[in-house]
Amino acid sequence: MATLDQVMELPGAIAAVEFSPTGEVNDFRGDLTDDLAGMAGQMCAANMAIFRMQADGWSRLTKQEGFLPEKGFAFMGLDYAVAAYENKAVFMRKADADFDRALRTMAG
Repeated sequence: MATLDQVMELPGAIAAVEFSPTGEVNDFRGDLTDDLAGMAGQMCAANMAIFRMQADGWSRLTKQEGFLPEKGFAFMGLDYAVAAYENKAVFMRKADADFDRALRTMAG
């Protein structure tokens, strides 16, 4: 699995966080305050939990497989994007973001 320093080498990377399933930040890189890093960790853990809940419900309802175990997610806004895999996330400028590369890098 990639280190946060390796994740920060991705095109457009402006911050990276390592977070626990409950949202605590274990480490971070980039121009973030402790408060911003904490919010990023909570957001990433919350989105992983939401994805887990949706994937579990959909799997039970439809009997389709392949949604679990959840591994990560990606979001994009107007100018910025985030990609998360397991316990790491990278925040990127959307214009430079390469989601496939980011997820492959974090997966190791």
